[in-house]
Order: sequence, then structure tokens, then C-alpha cells
Amino acid sequence: MKISRVKKLFSIFFICSIIGSCASHSRPTLYPNEVLKQRGPIIARADIDQCLREADVYFNTPEGKRVANGAESTTSVGSSIGFGTGGVGLGVGIGSGNRVSGIDVKRGYVNQCLVNKGYQVLAWD
Repeated sequence: MKISRVKKLFSIFFICSIIGSCASHSRPTLYPNEVLKQRGPIIARADIDQCLREADVYFNTPEGKRVANGAESTTSVGSSIGFGTGGVGLGVGIGSGNRVSGIDVKRGYVNQCLVNKGYQVLAWD
């Protein structure tokens, strides 16, 4: 019985890791405001690419790493709280929580970069 529980936990962790890695390649979808209409899809795509690159550069600096680590420590508290309810909850929390928080912080950076250029972010795909 113990082996099947370990397999189940590993499967959940693996699926969450795959979902997290797919999410890291997502891109923002822009609201069709006047700035997007004037610049067109080619320039908008280049602006999105530039903001994504700027975010990557920023989160490789000491300050950016500090910000990302601060977001990850926030989700660690949630993982610790879930520990009392069972091992599966802890595994899912650790496997997906830290990954998602890093993505959220990067998305926030990219969203603000695009707002500074006059765009409005509608969603992320």
C-alpha cells in the first residue's frame, strides 16, 4: 500500500512540474486599445519580447533574485501550513507553489513594462 502512495505522490509532483514548465513559456495577450491598433501586431510582439527579455535580465540581478526569493518564501508558509493535513498536500504545495510564485512575479514585471509602453494586458496564455 505504501508503494502506491509514493507513486501517486510522484505522479502528482511530475504533473505539477510539467504544468509549471509550460506556464513559464506563456505570453501575454494584449487588449486591443489604440496603442496596439496604431503599432500593429509585429511591433507589439517585439515589445512583448523586449519586456520578457528585460524581466529575465532583472531576475538574474541580486535585487531581482531577492524579490523572487521573497515571493517564494511567501508560498513556503502556505506549504508549511498544509503539512499537518497530509503528505500529498505538502508535495503538491512544494512542487507547484514556488514555481507559480516565480512566474507571477515575472508576469507582474512584464505587465508593468507593457503598461509603460501604453499597452493593456488582457490575459496570459
